[in-house]
Amino acid sequence: MKKIGIITLFGYFNYGNRLQMYAVQQVYKSFGFSTEIIKYRELKYKEPWLIRLKIFVKFFYSLKSNIIKFCLEKHRIHNFRKHAFGIFEESENYVDPLSIDKTFHEQYSFVSVGSDQIWGWFNYYMADFVFMKFAPIEKRITFSPSFGGSSIDAEYKAVFAEGINGINNVSVREESGRTLVKELTGKEATVLCDPTMCMTKKEWVDFSRRHKRKPDKKYILTYFLGSRPVKVNDILNKYSGTFEVVHLTSFDSPEFYAANPSEWVDYINDASLFLTDSFHGVAFAILLQTSFSIYGRVGGESMHTRIGNILNKFELEDRYELGPNHASLFEMDFSHTEKITELEKARVLDFLKTSMKIN
Repeated sequence: MKKIGIITLFGYFNYGNRLQMYAVQQVYKSFGFSTEIIKYRELKYKEPWLIRLKIFVKFFYSLKSNIIKFCLEKHRIHNFRKHAFGIFEESENYVDPLSIDKTFHEQYSFVSVGSDQIWGWFNYYMADFVFMKFAPIEKRITFSPSFGGSSIDAEYKAVFAEGINGINNVSVREESGRTLVKELTGKEATVLCDPTMCMTKKEWVDFSRRHKRKPDKKYILTYFLGSRPVKVNDILNKYSGTFEVVHLTSFDSPEFYAANPSEWVDYINDASLFLTDSFHGVAFAILLQTSFSIYGRVGGESMHTRIGNILNKFELEDRYELGPNHASLFEMDFSHTEKITELEKARVLDFLKTSMKIN
């Protein structure tokens, strides 16, 4: 049996999460393994009743817009689930992360954690699960897990330290993660690229599909998980007469909101300009060689650590928060990025071979 169980953030809603999941599968397949993404439902903390009441009242007073948002989100989840068939290899059933059977690991040659922010967004009660404690140490693999930031709350440091100490070879996705591992355990972690960078442009284009609402004329693409910054609106105001504008993940553009991951990749590939606040947005702009500008998250979690790491790695620090009059807004030099990507992929493969003791 040669099968690898994959633990990462799981759901049917986030583009970057689904695409890194697919890339992890493809990398392990290149070693001759079959794969299975382990589905689980994360435990949710219940807010005190007074806070829940306030949330309900707020929802009620914006009932019409909230119903529209709810319907759009359900439609996207439906499209993501439909898209998963035949592409993603997922476990048949959901597991309870707090009650893993002691024989669970026996169906896998190895268990792999990562990528995405699996070490940053879990309920700390799930530590045994995300640090793979249900499997023997020799079966535990890390594939670019991210802490999601550069610090850990003091009350959880012991939990992280114990979990990381139970892994022979530790990799992380960001330099800040390497620093955290060193501070917590004294171990030296290897910084690996996001798994999506291990696939070529051709492979991602082959994966992509055209969305039925995709414009026929040239377009500027936006993808913001927070609010659109002022500079972005300035760019759109200046160029909307020349280019059509496509807003992904915007409730103001319901015709594009529920595009599936393959369609999302296609939108980025054909855009004349891509404006985003997303880590994976930047990763795919680099992979597909699409001119882009990245902006700080407005009204949400900071992406500074992750964004800074990938811009530095690919020598693209000058693509941060461009305005409408920037001379190279629509033009980028990607002549050096493919070589960097090849080197980063080689590092990934070498690390995984060592972890799995493959000659």
